[in-house]
Amino acid sequence: MLEWVDENLSIVLEQLMEKLRQRFEGIQVSKTTLYRFMKNECNLSLKKAKFQPVDRNSEAKIQERFDWIRKWDETDMDFRKNCVFLDESAFHINMKRSMAWSKKGSTAVVTVPKTRAKTTTILGAISASDLIKCSLRLPQVSTRKRKRTNASEIISRGTVTGHYLSFLKATMDEMDKYQHMKGHYLVMDNAPIHKAEDISRYIESRGYRCAYLPSYSPELNPIEQFWSVLKSKVKRNRFLESETLMTRISEASKCLELSDFEGFVSHSHKCLDSCRNGEPL
Repeated sequence: MLEWVDENLSIVLEQLMEKLRQRFEGIQVSKTTLYRFMKNECNLSLKKAKFQPVDRNSEAKIQERFDWIRKWDETDMDFRKNCVFLDESAFHINMKRSMAWSKKGSTAVVTVPKTRAKTTTILGAISASDLIKCSLRLPQVSTRKRKRTNASEIISRGTVTGHYLSFLKATMDEMDKYQHMKGHYLVMDNAPIHKAEDISRYIESRGYRCAYLPSYSPELNPIEQFWSVLKSKVKRNRFLESETLMTRISEASKCLELSDFEGFVSHSHKCLDSCRNGEPL
């Protein structure tokens, strides 16, 4: 039976019972008995599934991470000391916890508004010690095309890349206030918006350095942990009339302490050893 589960981790009890009937003619077993057997004898438990792309831990991706860490091990980059981690994430006011209470024997049903909530993109930057910057991405409609001659003109464009450059500018403006952050690495995933030539050129012109993470490697970006915790806090209570999504996010971020940010970075830093050892994430 363990082989059947290994072949399909999402298999349901009815499917397992059917396989047992096909294998052992005349067998009679209830779902309750089967569940107890799987729990007590097979040491299995049913949990909320974590979904990930098929390619995430392919041989090619594991090799890509191995090559990536070997390259950066030759530099002074240290996740805990000289890195700022950036990314964006989607929020909306109808976000709900994936778990809910109900009476025993009844389904946990959570009602949501009929109209679909507008998704808002939040851009963030964190380090091992603090939240550096967090801002809302507001689209700007523009029909004029500008010649790309310098960073200030690029930033003024009403495009996705323009928004990201604007956020980078605000983040580095904040970092400029702290002398010890000069020369820090700005670490981000390898999404096309992040790898535009304008991005790296502008970051370097400000006295900072770029580091792009390998593909399918969210565990290597501490800000993913930050988003997860932030969303859990945003979803915890229903919105009050005086609240907006941004005020809720702001209040949630203020609840985080130094140890939280250290924990986010420590988690990703430990994952670097898996990359060095050629292990899956």
